Amino acid sequence: MNEARFVCACATARHVARTLTQLYDTALSDTGLEAPQFALLMAIEQIGPCNQSALGERYALDKTTVSRNLKWLERQGWVHVSIGKNRRERELTLTAEGRKRLTAAHPKWRNAQALLRSEMSEAEWKAMFRAFEKITEAAQRAKHRRRGAV
Repeated sequence: MNEARFVCACATARHVARTLTQLYDTALSDTGLEAPQFALLMAIEQIGPCNQSALGERYALDKTTVSRNLKWLERQGWVHVSIGKNRRERELTLTAEGRKRLTAAHPKWRNAQALLRSEMSEAEWKAMFRAFEKITEAAQRAKHRRRGAV
């Protein structure tokens, strides 16, 4: 990393996230999905029927981002939102059209993955995911420790 840059974990992570999002958005451009929407469809497919809170917690997504993207996905007919068990919750499921859209977008996503991976060695690729995992764990511990101190 260039030492002339502002040394801030948050700013750097946001820069990385924006750069990766742009790569995946470009790859997905003709699918009708952007990277965050693709990620939500993938998450709902992997988790199965779930509520917005569970989805946000599992993937550390803020409520506003999840809500905005889910509303758009619902308007497209790719996600169905129904009343959950306690009537306040909303249960999210993929529709047949959502699965179809996700299946069609998968090859484009795989191409973006392969392109990124081709720019890194195997060791760098694995180290990136280890670093992401460690950063996530450290930030969660720090957040919980801060809550306890307040």
